[in-house]
Amino acid sequence: MHLYSALQPIVKFLLTIVWRPTVSGLENVPSSGRMIMACNHVSAFETYVVPCMIPREIHWLGKDALFKGKGLPGKFFAWLMRSVNVIPVDRSGQAGASAALNAGIAVLEGEHALGVFPEGTRSPDGRMYRGKTGAIRLALATGAPILPVAEIGAFEAQRSKKSILPKLGATLHTTIGPTLDMRAELTRLRGGVSSNAPASRDELRALAHILMEAIRDLSGQEYVDEYASEVKKSLKASRAKAHERV
Repeated sequence: MHLYSALQPIVKFLLTIVWRPTVSGLENVPSSGRMIMACNHVSAFETYVVPCMIPREIHWLGKDALFKGKGLPGKFFAWLMRSVNVIPVDRSGQAGASAALNAGIAVLEGEHALGVFPEGTRSPDGRMYRGKTGAIRLALATGAPILPVAEIGAFEAQRSKKSILPKLGATLHTTIGPTLDMRAELTRLRGGVSSNAPASRDELRALAHILMEAIRDLSGQEYVDEYASEVKKSLKASRAKAHERV
């Protein structure tokens, strides 16, 4: 048996016993075929809670550094990541972006479900940040519908930002919205004119905003029109300056 298929019901059972997470909107999940699951990202919990709530086997793109650990522990972790559908990708630079896009296209063309966090990194404060365009590029390239998903209560459930498990008694709810057809949305942006012209940078950003609005409607988060990665860099620089003054 595939390790993902074996582990998912076990993890879901343990989650149910300890935290009793709930889910709504399951009727929106395509039962088969290519699909991009796009979720907000406020904690580590989304990486395993959401896959347990959605009745599809999810594939993920992971940093290749996760697969380069030393010794037997490193080799075991790399094997475990591959066994639960995490695909190693060097995401550094422009070449890395192309590699990630190609890896995602390969997953979707195999009629699988691909999981993405369109913000690109965890929210530093529980708010929702501007979405990157990777999921949009994948959807336009493959015609895969995007399934907007929100995990509610996860940020509050953290003991610290390094927490792997939620606090006992935490309330976790996964809510799933109707799928989005980005090719149709692009045609709508173009005034209903169908065209084979590649989406411009502005069109990609507009489509990413449509996706983030759909997720925000589910999560109820405050929206910040900045990239979370840039906000994190700014916060890190501010802390460094404050430390220098001490």
